[in-house]
Amino acid sequence: MSILITLVFCILIDRPIRALENSKEFTLSSIVETAEKNSPLLTAIHSDLESLFYKRKQEGKTQNPSVYIDYGQRSAANEAGAEYALSVEQPIYFPGRKELKQLLVDNESRILEIQRMEAFNSIRLNSIKFAYRFLIATEKKNHIKERLRRLSLVESYIKSRPFVTPQAKTDLFIIEAKILALKKYFNDLELDAARDYESLNLYLRQESIPNLKIPYFTAGIQFNLKELEEKAISGNPSVLAAKGELEKSKTELKLANLEKYSDYSVTGQVGEDKSGVANRFFDFGLKFRLPVWDQYQNKVASAEMNLKAKQERLVYHENLIQKSFKQAYLEYEQSKADLQIYDLKQFNRIERDLNFADQEFKKGRIQLVSYIELESQLHEADHAILNVQLAHLEALLNLLYITNEKEILGVLDNASQTFEYQSK
Repeated sequence: MSILITLVFCILIDRPIRALENSKEFTLSSIVETAEKNSPLLTAIHSDLESLFYKRKQEGKTQNPSVYIDYGQRSAANEAGAEYALSVEQPIYFPGRKELKQLLVDNESRILEIQRMEAFNSIRLNSIKFAYRFLIATEKKNHIKERLRRLSLVESYIKSRPFVTPQAKTDLFIIEAKILALKKYFNDLELDAARDYESLNLYLRQESIPNLKIPYFTAGIQFNLKELEEKAISGNPSVLAAKGELEKSKTELKLANLEKYSDYSVTGQVGEDKSGVANRFFDFGLKFRLPVWDQYQNKVASAEMNLKAKQERLVYHENLIQKSFKQAYLEYEQSKADLQIYDLKQFNRIERDLNFADQEFKKGRIQLVSYIELESQLHEADHAILNVQLAHLEALLNLLYITNEKEILGVLDNASQTFEYQSK
């Protein structure tokens, strides 16, 4: 029986170890690569582009001819005879209409290409963002776990005192309340980490929690404000999409102006009438509609109003991006300044101060209130460092999204980076 219990215990212990060993390791580049590969959105847009490719080819096709075959009996001069005829009608687009229809498909393809470009950047940025959010939430959770361990040792130390005084009881109450609050906080952080992992796993599609080897930052990048603003206004996805819609509306207006000029058909007929005096006939003609009752003025007016609306929308998007860019740039510059205040060297100082407080409290040289206050202040500093890291990363990613930067990893490589994180 004892052997069976030992085997079960070994299996239970071995499972998390094997799960960790089997976890895939992810760097920034592998996160982006995996996210792009696993995205059904990119696959859907690619299929839409293929659909438009075939649609354009179809718009360039010549229309099929119509064939009419007629056979019957006719009487003339008291003589009956057969009559038969063959008619052919070939529809032909009005000059320029087919090319405009193809151009309209090209406009749609251009807009879809912009959507695909935006989707690529959105997937890259969001996969990196949620990786860092999961990293920060996990680090905070591990820090709280370490705090609980320290305070539990302090609690045990107080309980082990031989004499229970009112002061000792009060100290014990303070520690117990602190531990209770930290346990609740730990549960909240565990929930945050789990949610961030699910958001990350939307892109990674992993069966177990991966090992993340991604860097923290010690400083930011110095951008050229004027060049970056010009890039944002000219290359932002929403501005490019508005320009694409404007070009599409121009094509639609040209097509509307051609509506009153109908397509025409070339017709021809050949036949023979054997009633009475037999005769054969052949004719050739042109068939088209006359724009007498409807000259499509309303359709043209509608297209003109649509064009005006698209022009105004483009101006709106340019103004909006200009404002959003300035806000994003200010946030990024502020995050760079915060990196210098809460730099990564503070982690070592926090650990050193905590160890000092532990030793001095055990020696009775500092009071519990001072110890708890210092521990809380150092905890806030630890969380502030992590929050600054996340704020800087998200500010940078937001700036890269607004400017439609495609070489996201290259920009991140240019930032000052330090140690890598690996999930515990």
